[in-house]
Amino acid sequence: MFIVEGKPREAEGIVKIIKESRHDALQVAKDFLEQGLPFVSIIGDDHVYTIEEFSLTIINDPSA
Repeated sequence: MFIVEGKPREAEGIVKIIKESRHDALQVAKDFLEQGLPFVSIIGDDHVYTIEEFSLTIINDPSA
């Protein structure tokens, strides 16, 4: 399970979506960036990832 969190520049309006797969979580993170949310993180595997760090987990483990 992965929690994708998008944060606007203001303190209010944080959006969180839960996804089961890495690929779905990455797609949600990309969607948040396209919507203009400047701060996007993905929480899973006992880590908090930036979108760049998280995409490397998929590249380095193609079975994910």
